[in-house]
Amino acid sequence: MPEKLLRKLNLDVLGIGASLLCAIHCALLPVLITLLPLLGAHLLENEKLEYGLMACTFVIGCLALFRGYRHQHRQLLPLLLFLAGFAGLLLGHYAMPPLWRPIVITAGALLIIIAHIWNLHKCRH
Repeated sequence: MPEKLLRKLNLDVLGIGASLLCAIHCALLPVLITLLPLLGAHLLENEKLEYGLMACTFVIGCLALFRGYRHQHRQLLPLLLFLAGFAGLLLGHYAMPPLWRPIVITAGALLIIIAHIWNLHKCRH
């Protein structure tokens, strides 16, 4: 992607959107899981969708936060929040018992959103 286009895109806003989409997907899935067979909808429990959302969140987050760090504020806290949040997403998906999954995944997504908001704030000042 050309650097000029990357400057025009607000990657933090895209990252917040991707994280919110992931959090909503993960929070609503346990609630909607009982309705899915009735609706015939299997999109929400698609493993490829899960991988795609996590990959999108990771790529956008890395681009936005590393660019903000390198060109603007030189603060590690947004990067550390992002990494902790992404670790929460991974733990929630692959290492938590079913009862804890929505809580850990939502906490991870919130940390990622906070990292993007912090990065936006620091890049603007």
